[in-house]
Amino acid sequence: MILVTVGTEKFAFNRLMQWIENLIEQNLINLEQEEVVIQYGSCTILPKGAKSYALLPESEFQNLLAKARVVIAHCGEGTLDLLATTQKPFILVPRSHQFGEHVDNHQVELAESLAAHNVAIAYNPEDLTRFLETPQSVEVKMTPSACYARASQLLETEFATTKTKSQSIFSFSGFINNVATVLFTPRVSATQVPRSLNLVR
Repeated sequence: MILVTVGTEKFAFNRLMQWIENLIEQNLINLEQEEVVIQYGSCTILPKGAKSYALLPESEFQNLLAKARVVIAHCGEGTLDLLATTQKPFILVPRSHQFGEHVDNHQVELAESLAAHNVAIAYNPEDLTRFLETPQSVEVKMTPSACYARASQLLETEFATTKTKSQSIFSFSGFINNVATVLFTPRVSATQVPRSLNLVR
């Protein structure tokens, strides 16, 4: 089963829905051989033949995640946190401000950073096709939530220490560099999972 999830954003992610529909129409995703389940959030385009749910209770979503062979997801921080807890092969599709899919391009920026560490990212339908042919299992060692926890810890340490004004100014510069390093340098490792796929050609 292929699980597709776009989170709960108020912005539609119809571009991804259109990609999935096109792959189904071209038989690059064969619904006779594999089920497709979509959590579509605010999307207004729903691929024909797929099982679609606007929202899912957490327990039901976890059950679907456990059954899924692969996951296609938007590049949301919460979604990445969740996928990091599973060993399922997944590919992330960043929402773009250009297409009205989010308020800014933070998902694009996150995707670029993750891609540099071998996390599978789809910028077009061809990327999805290649992923389905050779899925990747990725270990994400530093998730967004872990980064935020570390940044919070740095904040508490920094401002709980009494310093002179000049010392505070000097150390704050170093503190900002530390936070930036934690937030924007994800540490991941990826291992290719060999699979024989008869459904995607």
